[in-house]
Amino acid sequence: MKKPALWLIIGTLGIAGLIFLLRKPAVAAVGVPAVEVPVGVPAVVEAPLPAGCEGQIIAMAERQLGLPRSELRVRSLRAADLGLTTFSVNLPAVGWNSGVINTAVADNTFICLRGITYSGVAAETVRVSVGASVVAEFSVERAPLITTTHHINIPEIIAQQNTPIRVDMFASAISAAENVIFEGIVCEKAGLVVA
Repeated sequence: MKKPALWLIIGTLGIAGLIFLLRKPAVAAVGVPAVEVPVGVPAVVEAPLPAGCEGQIIAMAERQLGLPRSELRVRSLRAADLGLTTFSVNLPAVGWNSGVINTAVADNTFICLRGITYSGVAAETVRVSVGASVVAEFSVERAPLITTTHHINIPEIIAQQNTPIRVDMFASAISAAENVIFEGIVCEKAGLVVA
């Protein structure tokens, strides 16, 4: 009596195993087979960080804010990021004009400066300080009798969130409106600036 029950159990297991082996694969969408992700492999692989200061400020933002890259935004620098309404500065004295830009980087914001476009006539030298340290000093003086706007690539300057940033300028003449356009990028928490 025990033998037919044993054969019945073995037969049932065999049929179940055969059904398991012959079943159709799951389908994710009509006509597209499902792709199984191996254990330990992330389903979405992020692209590598960009080179240069852009990658540095993204990595800094991820680390300090504890946010994934998908919750960060990278955009062009605006005058407001440096505490200005426009990229026009006042040079009220001949010689060093301290603090023509004197602000702190906003919370959840990281800045990289990498160039200047200059169309004024009075400024000769620009000095940039981040925190308590002078990080760059460079000439913006133009060749005599050339009055066109010119671009200057500068060493990349990175300023973290809540860090003071200050720009001093040496002027050869007094000027109420020198156009000094800082060029760079900003990485910030998504949703801070709608533009």
